[in-house]
Amino acid sequence: MKKINYIIIFLGLFMLWTCNVHAACDATEVNTLNRLATNVKASYEIIIKEVPKEETTDNPPDNITKEEYENYVFKYKYFRIYINNIVEELYVVVTNESTDEEFIFTYDDTDNGSVYFEELVGTKLVNYTIEIYASSVTNCQDEEIYSFNLTTPMHNAFSRSMLCEGIEEFYMCHEYLSVPVDFSTFLDDVQKYRETHLNSEEPLEEPIEEESEGFLDFIFSHWIVVLVISLIVIGSGVLITFIVIKKRRSRFIWER
Repeated sequence: MKKINYIIIFLGLFMLWTCNVHAACDATEVNTLNRLATNVKASYEIIIKEVPKEETTDNPPDNITKEEYENYVFKYKYFRIYINNIVEELYVVVTNESTDEEFIFTYDDTDNGSVYFEELVGTKLVNYTIEIYASSVTNCQDEEIYSFNLTTPMHNAFSRSMLCEGIEEFYMCHEYLSVPVDFSTFLDDVQKYRETHLNSEEPLEEPIEEESEGFLDFIFSHWIVVLVISLIVIGSGVLITFIVIKKRRSRFIWER
């Protein structure tokens, strides 16, 4: 009799386990989790953090007083990376692909579904893989539901170069770049940009007309005008001379 009871209990437990397996993580729940997971977003902003000298290996500048040295605070730029819209049914694993460092965030870690972490701005692009899993409150616990990537830009060490003066709008001269660049590529692209943009934007010089033509060239080019003017001048001179002589003769005769 006891054996029969054991068998009945075993079969009952087996049937319950089988039912739970078939009920777990069905298509309806997966679709619901997928909608929740695709709503999770990532973004970043650049912030400046003050770091006391005791917390860094960098040294303060030399040209400061002893008091300034003791109280010196470094200012570093950081990426503040936000993960938004995390819900209770999900948890998120963020992996820095450059360092393999992982950040795990559940709904309890968030402030109303939002959480952030900070990474120092560097001179290389950093890609983050963001994987979203079903949490323990679901029937799909630890199942990966969705994943996407976020890449933070690199600080452009060439942005303060003298080569960027006057062309700060050129993307190679921006403080942050979304593509890696070496000095040779930077130099070539900057030179091409200057040639194709600065030269074309310079105002065209108005042609300068010759101030005057040579005297002989003018006479040969306008000989008809010169001839007419000369005849008028000569004729006027002759006429005036004739009138003056005639008046003098008349006065002489009258006086006699």
